[in-house]
Amino acid sequence: MVKTMKVLLINPPQLFYPGSDPPAGNLPLGLMYIAAVLERAGYTAEILDAFMTDASFLKVGDTLEVGMPYGKIREEIRRRKPDVVGIAAPFTCQAENAIRVGAITKEVDPKILTVVGGPHVTVVPVEFLEEAKNIDIAVIGEGEYTMLDIAKCVEGKKKLSDVQGIAYRQDDGAIKQNALRPFIEDLDELPYPAYHLVDMEQYLNPGKIEYRSFKDRAVSMITSRGCPFNCNFCSVHLHMGKMFRAHSVDYVIKHIEYVLNQFGVKTIFFEDDNLTFNMERFEAICDKIIEKSLKFNWETPNGIRADYLTLNLLKKMKKSGCQSVFFGIESGDQCVIDNIIGKSLNLKKVVNVAKMCKDIGLKTAAFYIIGFPGEKKENMLKTVELALRLKRDFDVGMLLHVATPSLGTRLYKECLEKGYIEGSLTSRAFAEVRQTRGMPLIRTDDFTPSEVKEIAAMAVRRYKRLSLINYFKNPGVTLKMAVSQPKIVLKFIQNLTGG
Repeated sequence: MVKTMKVLLINPPQLFYPGSDPPAGNLPLGLMYIAAVLERAGYTAEILDAFMTDASFLKVGDTLEVGMPYGKIREEIRRRKPDVVGIAAPFTCQAENAIRVGAITKEVDPKILTVVGGPHVTVVPVEFLEEAKNIDIAVIGEGEYTMLDIAKCVEGKKKLSDVQGIAYRQDDGAIKQNALRPFIEDLDELPYPAYHLVDMEQYLNPGKIEYRSFKDRAVSMITSRGCPFNCNFCSVHLHMGKMFRAHSVDYVIKHIEYVLNQFGVKTIFFEDDNLTFNMERFEAICDKIIEKSLKFNWETPNGIRADYLTLNLLKKMKKSGCQSVFFGIESGDQCVIDNIIGKSLNLKKVVNVAKMCKDIGLKTAAFYIIGFPGEKKENMLKTVELALRLKRDFDVGMLLHVATPSLGTRLYKECLEKGYIEGSLTSRAFAEVRQTRGMPLIRTDDFTPSEVKEIAAMAVRRYKRLSLINYFKNPGVTLKMAVSQPKIVLKFIQNLTGG
C-alpha cells in the first residue's frame, strides 16, 4: 500500500507579557483553509493547535507561556510522522515560537520539510529564513495553493524553483525568493475550513478551557480578503493584497448555515478587514439572513468603515443579529487622517453614524491611534476629545492604541528613514507597545514616548470615569450584562480599580 504524503499544520504556543489581556483562543482559520485544500487534493492533513490543545500556563521570567509544552509538541510530531510541518506565524511578537517549533521538528527528523507562513513572514521572508536556520521555506501571502504546490514538490511532481510565493533555502544554503503568487480571485473555489480536524468544543465552550472569548459557542468567519485603502500603519494589504475579493452571498449564507447546524454556533465574529466595502453585497447577506430566519448574533471585531454604512444598512444589520459595530476612526483630527494616516475618512460622517447606531440601539466601539510622526501633542489631544465626546454623547466604546511601526508598512519605512524608532524592535517591544503599560516605540522632535504614554493614560482615566457614570445611569443594563456576561463585568471592575 502506498503511503499518502502527510502535512502536519501547527499553531504554536504563545508568550504573554505583563499587562497583556487574557489569552483568547480562536479557530486557526488559516491552517484550516490550507488543510481543506490539501485534503481536497488527496493529501493527508492534520492540525495541531498547540496554543489550545493540552495547554499549560508556564511562568518564564516575567512572561507567561501559554500552550502545549514543547516536549509534548516534540512527542506529537514524532508520533504523527509527517513529511511536511507547516507552522503559523501570524504576529511579529510571536515569531520566535514558530522558529522554536521548527527547531523541534528538525530534532525529531531532519528530513521533515519545515514551512512557515503568515503576515510576519510575508513581509520579511528572506530575513526570516536567515534568522530561522531550521526553517526550509517561508510562504509569502495566501498559503492555500502555495502549500499544495509544496506538497507536490515533496512528491517529486514539481520543483521548488517553480513554486510562486515562497522564499526557500537551496541545496547550497543560499536563500532564493521566487516570484509572488497572484491572489485568489474567486474565493468561492475554496472549501470551508477543515472544522473536522480540530476539537470544536475547545473553541465553542468557554467553560471547557481557561482561556476563550467571553461569548458562548462563538466562532470567527472571514467572508472577504484584501484592502484597497492604504493607511500608513496597516500591513493587511501586504499579506492579502489591495484588491477587494469576496465570497458570494450564497457561499456566505451556506457557510453560516453549516456552522449553525453542525456546531450549534450562537455568535459569529466576522473578521473581515472590509466587511461592508461592497455595500450591496453585504446588504444582500443581511437580507438573506433575515429572509431565512437564521438565528445567531454577530459582531465585527476588526472594525468597519463608518463611511460604508447607511441608516438602512444599519437597521438590516441589527435585524439580522448584529450586536455591536466597531469603527476604525484612528484620529480625531481631520488633518492627521488626511495628510498623515492617509485614511480618506470624513469625521463628520463618523459622528452621524455613531448617532444612527445609538438611535436604533446598536452598540458601538471605535479604534483610535495616537503618536504618529507628524503629529503634535495638540493633535493627539483632539483624538482623545473626540473619543470622549463619542462616549459621552453616543456611548461609543474607546479602544485606544499608540502608533506601532509594523514591519513593511509606510509608517515603519518613514520611522526607519528618519530615525524615529526608539530602541530595538524586539518581539517583546512589539507586544508591549499595544498594552496600556507598554512604552511607545516612536520618538520625534514633537513628542517623546513618555509624553504619548501620559496622554494615553490620561485618556483611559477620563474614559473610565465616563464609563462608570454610564453604568450607574443604566442599572438595568448593567444587571443584564452581569447575568449574561459576568467575565466582562469582572474585567471592567478590575480596570476601574487597577486590578
